Amino acid sequence: MDSLKRELLARRQSLEKAIEKAVDVISAAPEGTLRIDASKGITRFFHMQDEKTKKVYITKDNAEVITKLANKEYAEKVLEKAQKELREIDRYMSMIQCGNADMEYSKLNDTRKNLVAPILLDKDTSISKWNSQPYERSTNHPEHLRFKTRRGEMVRSKSEAFIANTYLDLGIPYRYECALTLKSNVLIHPDFTILDINHRRIMYHEHLGRMDKPEYVAEQMWKLREYQKNGIFIGKNLIVTFESEEYPFDPERFRNEAREIFLG
Repeated sequence: MDSLKRELLARRQSLEKAIEKAVDVISAAPEGTLRIDASKGITRFFHMQDEKTKKVYITKDNAEVITKLANKEYAEKVLEKAQKELREIDRYMSMIQCGNADMEYSKLNDTRKNLVAPILLDKDTSISKWNSQPYERSTNHPEHLRFKTRRGEMVRSKSEAFIANTYLDLGIPYRYECALTLKSNVLIHPDFTILDINHRRIMYHEHLGRMDKPEYVAEQMWKLREYQKNGIFIGKNLIVTFESEEYPFDPERFRNEAREIFLG
């Protein structure tokens, strides 16, 4: 809902600017409308003061009048549509300020909550339920889990610890190495499974931390192909970060990217 509000406010601002510009165009134009007649390959322009008066031919010397009248009629159509859309946005914004369907479950007392199956959940309740669900973690090479996050879990590198702490700082719910069974019946464990609450979707984050190791790169390329086969694509619902000895992980850049993706 927060992202929807931001989009509506941005659209509202755009419409207000368009309305202001349209009014300026209309005010600067002559009275009347433009009539265009085209026959035998010749286009002629006429000025109609109103429906009752005769059309007046506009000579080439008065090209500015033609342009202003054409822009005026276009601006009038834009103005009408923009004002209508603006009224609809204001009406909807007013409605959601008074509460929305997402909040109805959270208003129930505990007894009723235990009796109903939620249809829509508000942001906080969705996060709470997702965080409380148990999940299967990877058991591969537990000896490599040597770095502790601020949430108390052990991860495999300093970079992964920073990533986990960044998600925690930004209030972005995540699971570390949560089991994921793909449609091809392949079991993998994405480094991070993320609840993108603003867009109501699950995303995955793979941190490829040994890009200077050929065998490691080949293994990760296989995993990325498996993701693609299952509708998980970089730039859509998969985040991929990289590092090698020559090109270390950039923490600040990642923080900015995470903020833009999940909170922007």
